[in-house]
Amino acid sequence: MSVEEEEDILQQFRERAEAGQVVGAKEIKQAFDEKLGRDTGRGYIYMVLDRHKWRKVMPRSRHPKKADDEEITATKN
Repeated sequence: MSVEEEEDILQQFRERAEAGQVVGAKEIKQAFDEKLGRDTGRGYIYMVLDRHKWRKVMPRSRHPKKADDEEITATKN
């Protein structure tokens, strides 16, 4: 598959991602499987995403070094 064909498939997902919707690798893999008519494998999908400069942007749910709630209340006393 050429780079241009990969870009065509990813374009539909790019529009959704820019609109703020979550786009998963599983959905992208299904689109590639349908286009190629065979199972592509997750590794191929991640290589395609890397080749087209896609990256996972996701906020952390909490800071990794944040103290427990118990520690915070203990220091307030």
